[in-house]
Amino acid sequence: MPPVKLAIIGLGLMGNRHIEIVNSFDGCDLVAVCDLNPDLRALADRHKIPFFQDIGEMLDSTRPNGAILATQSAAHIETFEACARRGVHALIEKPVADTTQAALHIAELADLTNTRVLVGHHRRHNPLVKAAHDVVTSGQIGNLLAVSMMWTLMKPDGYFDIGWRSVRPDGGPVLINLVHELDILRYICGEIDQVFAQGRSKARGFEVEDSVSISITFRSGTIATILGSDAVTAPWSYEATTGENPLYFNVPENCYYFTGTEGALAFPQMELWSYPDRDRRGWQHPMEKSVVPVSRADSLTVQLAHFCDVVRGTRPPLVDARDGARSLAAALAVLESISTNKPITPSIDPA
Repeated sequence: MPPVKLAIIGLGLMGNRHIEIVNSFDGCDLVAVCDLNPDLRALADRHKIPFFQDIGEMLDSTRPNGAILATQSAAHIETFEACARRGVHALIEKPVADTTQAALHIAELADLTNTRVLVGHHRRHNPLVKAAHDVVTSGQIGNLLAVSMMWTLMKPDGYFDIGWRSVRPDGGPVLINLVHELDILRYICGEIDQVFAQGRSKARGFEVEDSVSISITFRSGTIATILGSDAVTAPWSYEATTGENPLYFNVPENCYYFTGTEGALAFPQMELWSYPDRDRRGWQHPMEKSVVPVSRADSLTVQLAHFCDVVRGTRPPLVDARDGARSLAAALAVLESISTNKPITPSIDPA
């Protein structure tokens, strides 16, 4: 089977990671990269990859089978249009777009042009997340009643040297980071009925929030909370506890807690708590802890392998454009709730 020819558009933090992943993966060839910044030609030269500043020129010259779109979310729609017109399938980094209307346009254009779209909610490809999904949805912890999530860490000052990260419309941890937590919640708990959130910029004074508290109700009746901050000295985040990204200091802690009528799961250490005797339950009785065995794998590599299958047409996208639009809608509902101080129901229906 010939390797899939891929291009990468956007050479920021995620674009750089994709270069490393693609170059180390046997199932594909990186044929070109593209960025508006001419200074990034040096990066491409180091990797001996053709560099372009014009997307159309790159696509026409190198004719890739698929493209990884790692630009700002506001640019995704224009970038995807260039790909779709040429039949180039796309892995679009999350969030899929900056508005639900743009996300739905991407989905409709994909249908019209028979172009396949995978949205880069890469955590769904992590075996730990898949195992948590299976534990909860199989009923091992009974009726899921409540979930608690923490995403608390300290972003280094240099992170904000890239100006858009501290301003609207694309900046802030809700759209950049917590959209991942919202997507995992949708994946494991089902669709969201309502969110109520409060956000503050107490530490840095930026236009965007640095700390947020989110209360969520699901259509199933399950409730959840997310406490998030990118300005605190704390180890409780998905990145730090899973060890998924080597850029983060790894700690053997938990950051998500799924609690049900028959048990509870602490993630990502995959600690399963329950009563050994179902007839002897209550706070006065001892509980036991077991560990769910999980084989580890790099989620970005697993996602890339999946994208190659999507490009070949052998598998449907795990997260298509409409699915990605629903996670985006949840994140936008959080921001709307912060600004209005009202509960908001996420929706991808046109206004």
